[in-house]
Amino acid sequence: MSQYKELIKQFDKIRSYVRDFYIYGFKTRQDFREKSGRTYDNQRRRMESWFSDYIRTDQNGHKKSVFLTLDSSRMAVNPLYQAWKSKTFTDNDISLRFLLSDLLADGRLRSLETIADEIQEIYGCLFDTQTIRRKLSLYEKEGFVVRKKQGKQYLYTRAAPLPQSHPDLFPALILAVSFFQGIAPFGFVGSTILDFWNEKNKYFRFRNDYLIHTLEDEILLPVLNAMEQKRWIRITVKSTKSGRTRTLTVLPVKILTSTQTGRRYVCAMHGHTGRFSSFRLDSVQSAALLEHDNAYDACMESFQKILPQVWGVSFGSLQAQKPESVFMEIQFDEKEEAFILTRLQREGRGGSLKRLAPGLYEYSRLCTDAKELLPWAKSFTGRIRAFHCSNPAVEKRFWDDMHKMQACYMAEGEVNRYEDK
Repeated sequence: MSQYKELIKQFDKIRSYVRDFYIYGFKTRQDFREKSGRTYDNQRRRMESWFSDYIRTDQNGHKKSVFLTLDSSRMAVNPLYQAWKSKTFTDNDISLRFLLSDLLADGRLRSLETIADEIQEIYGCLFDTQTIRRKLSLYEKEGFVVRKKQGKQYLYTRAAPLPQSHPDLFPALILAVSFFQGIAPFGFVGSTILDFWNEKNKYFRFRNDYLIHTLEDEILLPVLNAMEQKRWIRITVKSTKSGRTRTLTVLPVKILTSTQTGRRYVCAMHGHTGRFSSFRLDSVQSAALLEHDNAYDACMESFQKILPQVWGVSFGSLQAQKPESVFMEIQFDEKEEAFILTRLQREGRGGSLKRLAPGLYEYSRLCTDAKELLPWAKSFTGRIRAFHCSNPAVEKRFWDDMHKMQACYMAEGEVNRYEDK
């Protein structure tokens, strides 16, 4: 039997559990069926250790659900960063981290062989030179160690701490990093920098901060790298509804973020069909970089032409099809309900607005998928005089929803206000 360990080696194993505890707090142990009950217990124990201040439980009979309750406006740092900071390490990793920090603290330049000899002589620890070389190379990339060439050999020393090397710049950097760690993608990096400096965010609180985004940053990074390098990627996507997993080869072109739900999507072109689709980042299990695409700029140009016709993130079922047209007449009191006109102008997402008569306006828009517009259109219920769509299925769904709502809220025998136009 494998022994339980709080630290994790692969972040993707814990990602779905953290998301489920944070978003679907009503789930009990029996609802986690993909893995064994023992796996659930181990993951729950890890999260109870990482997020002890934010763990809550709810008892329903003999079943207990565990969930996270977080309020970003009251937090100096995203608690979910703790999952990133719990990566496992070996004894050599931690030992060399401290030994090299102490040995190189005097600022002297040393060769690799000298470092190995002094570690053995001073600390009584024996490490082979290749292990020390790999660690020094890693620390050099992290900016912790400086390497200089002298003659035919390389010499190493510890980099000067930032407060010493840039004393005038450092206070401003703390302010910038404190802001970055709370508002930007990969904010975990900023939080780690503050930890390294033994500093805390004392300046910022974010009222609407999507804390869950940090769980997707491991996927976002290779996607952004692919966009920068104009490369294809192979992604594994797990459906949030059916649970079915599929692997696709796509060319990413844009990251979209919903201002309503906070969900992030990657817009990409399918390799086989040439059609554009959007994938929720939280449903992408893995992303691997593939070959460069010489026609990336042409693909981006095609995407930019289509994007103004996208209401949300859907590009429609058939890209070759013409965009769907939506027409809606809104009637309201222009003096008492001027906010309706303001909403149409502010939330119309590029649609056309025409005044037909005093208090009567026509809103029209082309959409790649008109179904996405329906929730917004129905928010004007009570003021909608007419609704038409070039897609008969969308128009039928709109009126069916109106009739169902009427049946729920209007007394039997009342005049039917919503007749198909």
